[in-house]
Amino acid sequence: MNMPLKIENLKISFGRGAVEAVRDVSLELRPGEILALVGESGSGKSLTARSVLKMFPEGAVVDGRISLTGDNVLEASPNDLERLRGEAAAMVFQEPSTALNPVFTIGWQIGEGLKAHGMRDPRERRARAVELLRDVDIPDPETRVDCYPHQLSGGQKQRVVIAMALALRPAVIIADEPTTALDVTVQAGILDLLRRCRDELGSSILIITHNLGVVADLADRVAVMYQGRIVEEASSTALFSSPKADYTRRLLAAVPRLGQGTAKDDNTSRERLVLVADQLEITYPSRFGRTPVPAVKSVSFDIAAGEVLGLVGESGSGKSTIGRAVVGLSPVTGGAMRLFGADLRHVKGESLRQLRRRVGFVFQDPASSFNRFMTVFDCIGEPLRVHRALSSSSEFRSRVLELLDQVQLPREMATRYPGELSGGQRQRVGLARALALNPEFIVADEPTSALDVSIQAKVLELFRALQKELGFAALFISHDLAVVEEIAHRVGVLRHGQLLELGSARQVMSSPSDDYTRLLINSVPVPDPLAQAKKRMLAGSIS
Repeated sequence: MNMPLKIENLKISFGRGAVEAVRDVSLELRPGEILALVGESGSGKSLTARSVLKMFPEGAVVDGRISLTGDNVLEASPNDLERLRGEAAAMVFQEPSTALNPVFTIGWQIGEGLKAHGMRDPRERRARAVELLRDVDIPDPETRVDCYPHQLSGGQKQRVVIAMALALRPAVIIADEPTTALDVTVQAGILDLLRRCRDELGSSILIITHNLGVVADLADRVAVMYQGRIVEEASSTALFSSPKADYTRRLLAAVPRLGQGTAKDDNTSRERLVLVADQLEITYPSRFGRTPVPAVKSVSFDIAAGEVLGLVGESGSGKSTIGRAVVGLSPVTGGAMRLFGADLRHVKGESLRQLRRRVGFVFQDPASSFNRFMTVFDCIGEPLRVHRALSSSSEFRSRVLELLDQVQLPREMATRYPGELSGGQRQRVGLARALALNPEFIVADEPTSALDVSIQAKVLELFRALQKELGFAALFISHDLAVVEEIAHRVGVLRHGQLLELGSARQVMSSPSDDYTRLLINSVPVPDPLAQAKKRMLAGSIS
């Protein structure tokens, strides 16, 4: 059998062999097959995948053989490599916003790839770009071909990147975390599109992901990487039903499963309300005389002391806007938002500053919220310094070290910089910073969306333990329903700025009253290939 892709004994190291990032990896991708490469951050999966197109970081020392449609990639000349990239294999990158150039239209960007491979006629390139956009289900492709990336949604930008990969009908598609941070409904559409690439175009697909629900939904076979090695390889069905490696079993055990969450019905006393939204309206002004954009429309809910409210919905639903409004970062333009009894529409200056002392904020991506030139010690201590919370340097130091203990990080990490930490470690630092002032209320905005499942499980367990120990109330914002079910007492479902449903986590997840909530729940892939296949068939028969 002629293999579209064959990796033999691949070794990649850095620093004269001091760091072995990929250790003797061998893989085969068969014709018309979807192979998932899974593992946590730092396992070497993305480095292995990018090596297929000879995309190595500076300083990499490489050994082994990579055969792509019969050509040895590692020995390919620059001209041969240019031909192989696009014709033999193409890459779908994790973050389309960085893969697409913001100053050129998507049609121009698709056309540039076609031009590089010999299509000289601009009218032919445009027609092909429109055809490709239609193939990936971009609405109104004749118009959208002239749009810029910022004019498209996240899911549409991901479809554009897939269209670019399909431009030359490559034998192999490499998809590196193609659904990370996408809403479940958008993710379902991207997975259907990749499945069509396999079924209708005969493409072989290597998908790199840490989402095991995606693997169960899409993959024929799975290879599991840990510390640079393949520790297990099996069919998707066999791997999920009877994993052999201890690491694989731990990975599967860490996956949150919708319907098996630990949250209970909300029995919180509602005598003391920390946050009250009453017919809340948030409208963003538009420039150049355009109509203002309503982001939140007549939303009402409350959060009691010691309660966690989960807020779920797709991108653009208004959930993060509400979270920012709690700390005065988004303007309340109608109705009321009362924090500790104070109406945020009328709180300014020192009064707002004093309110903010009582609130912690955990950001989605701590890497971008930290100053990379500040040590972990200074990042955690920043709120203490800004609010002049402690009078002496010894108290300051003791409090920062106490916070490191609370989030279960070794004290020696205080001298490191954020760039020297893993994603999970950075998120723990972000949680420590949010707790610095002993807040009564915490806003957690997508705090685990970019984390591997094993690290996500540890961060969620830590959040639950700290919330129980310290008793703070929380607004937990996420598009991952299984994560929210793990954390929240009650759940609110947002769509297009409107609150469609609000109830206990148990009630909303098991007996939703709104059709949209049911759609969200049905779009979540189950980490079980057989159950997911039945679910997909049922959804197809209903539609």
